[in-house]
Amino acid sequence: MRARRGGSGTAGPARLNAVPGKASQSHRGGIHSGSAPESSNAVLTIPNLVTLLRLLLLPVALFFALARHNFIIATALLAFISITDFLDGYLARHLGQISELGKIIDPSADRVVILSVGIAALVEGWIPIGLGVAMLVREAIISGISAYLYKAKGHRLDVIWAGKAGTLLLLFALPAILLGEQVHPDLALLHNVGIFLALAGTLVLYWAALVYVRRDLLPALSEK
Repeated sequence: MRARRGGSGTAGPARLNAVPGKASQSHRGGIHSGSAPESSNAVLTIPNLVTLLRLLLLPVALFFALARHNFIIATALLAFISITDFLDGYLARHLGQISELGKIIDPSADRVVILSVGIAALVEGWIPIGLGVAMLVREAIISGISAYLYKAKGHRLDVIWAGKAGTLLLLFALPAILLGEQVHPDLALLHNVGIFLALAGTLVLYWAALVYVRRDLLPALSEK
């Protein structure tokens, strides 16, 4: 493996107050305008199984990257994991299998993937320290907001387009960074591409976090 480089889901809460002219709903992999389609209490749905598969493959990808240093297999697994992030949403909508459980575990799975791979990349020196810390801090902030709104106000985090776009950039950045760790010099460019995508995704996700704070957290804190 070449020398390591030094230095270094997504989701937003449902609206607490409706804003005229800006009605929107999000669910399982996309942002939609108007009324959200009905969801069920089903657990064993195809989209939920796809999300579960994403979580089960994550430790396998990390094993090949960290223990075996087989970055080709690890990258292939991470790429597949990234695809399933959008596959489960597509299946949920087109099969009519949108579920309450799916609305929770889909963005949660995104956070788990980003946090796990981000920590591994930071520890192994695959990404700049500042970028890695910024990624992890943002996910911690959103997790805290999500937990507070759900526990105190009964609101579930719901995605906005910026949150999904930022997650998309990170999910494509991480495999590129990992594959860029290969010895072959022709793959070195992928590392820089991955860093650029990760930086762009992190900036977009911070902008989304500001929207969540202004739109959802502050109104919730001001409620009596």
